[in-house]
Amino acid sequence: MNFVVVDKQSNLITGVITAPAQPTNTAKALFIKVGDITLNKYYRLLTKARKKGLLVDVGELAAISHHFLDLLIETDRKQ
Repeated sequence: MNFVVVDKQSNLITGVITAPAQPTNTAKALFIKVGDITLNKYYRLLTKARKKGLLVDVGELAAISHHFLDLLIETDRKQ
């Protein structure tokens, strides 16, 4: 399973990890499970952001991936 790692303070996606189970969220990081389609959209955004020396904001990914937006809402309700 693939998970995007979101820095809670900045709402920036700091990376992607692959793990057999859901990692435990920490005070600094949030792990959101994503599928291949969402992951591909993230990597396209990351390519553009890196040209400017930036990271991808979760809002940018949520704007182009309704599934990711739903996952963010679901994650927020659990907290």
